[in-house]
Amino acid sequence: MDSLTQREIALIARLQREAGVQRLSCHFSWPEFCDEQRRFHQEFVYDVAMFAAARGFPWPDVIRAAAMAKGIFPQLDGLDVPKLLSLLRKVLPECLPDLSSVHRHEFTKWLTDTCVTRRRLFQAVVGGAANLSTAHIHLEVHLPPTPRPLARGTDVREWERRRRHAELTSMLLEKEEELRVLRDGSRVTLGEVDFPEDELDEEGVLAVVRAAVRATEDQMMASLTQEASLLSDIMGLKLQQAALSTGGLHNPCRAHHTVSRTGTPSKTAQRPAKTKKKD
Repeated sequence: MDSLTQREIALIARLQREAGVQRLSCHFSWPEFCDEQRRFHQEFVYDVAMFAAARGFPWPDVIRAAAMAKGIFPQLDGLDVPKLLSLLRKVLPECLPDLSSVHRHEFTKWLTDTCVTRRRLFQAVVGGAANLSTAHIHLEVHLPPTPRPLARGTDVREWERRRRHAELTSMLLEKEEELRVLRDGSRVTLGEVDFPEDELDEEGVLAVVRAAVRATEDQMMASLTQEASLLSDIMGLKLQQAALSTGGLHNPCRAHHTVSRTGTPSKTAQRPAKTKKKD
């Protein structure tokens, strides 16, 4: 280990992993394990040293971290988690007494996480499980069949056309039902005309008749206006359905007649035609 100088450890830190493991291993003797286990031992020492170097430890502390890792690896056999943590709390202050508090915290956390998560692997290696034969099991993976192209799928534009057609059909049925109810019902009623209870003379009778006529005229005009509006809405909806049946999503007659979702014609449809000025 005396040959592991600050210059040498700095050079090792710049090498690729395989070359770095081999060069760092040349500075230690490895009598503890056979060839299979020794490789795990050497890689553990290298990983600890490179973590310390990557965190900016002073080079003397990087060397001490490598020496500490080499010493604790043979002790990882059979340790449960509490004993493992107790071991780390003991060796860290002894091997790295001059380490700053920030570096000590980072190093303790990383080393603890590494030893705990890989504890069973380390126990198997240190305990000699690396010498056991390994049974290989052939595993076949069957992937699900590749799905066929959607021969019966619906194009997005076709789906939108069908949705819009169904929407227009629903609105059209609603308007046609309103028109049927209007035509089947009574267009006028005399409920709004007040008839005096006393006997009327000729002028009184004429006044009542005139009032009834005005009332029925207003009612008839309102009924006819509503019927015309419903007919206009129905025509607009049928035009939009015709446009969809030709493959268009938008109504080509929309500039001349547009029906809102509530069935009310837009201002474009209600705009009167311009008349030519007389010369």
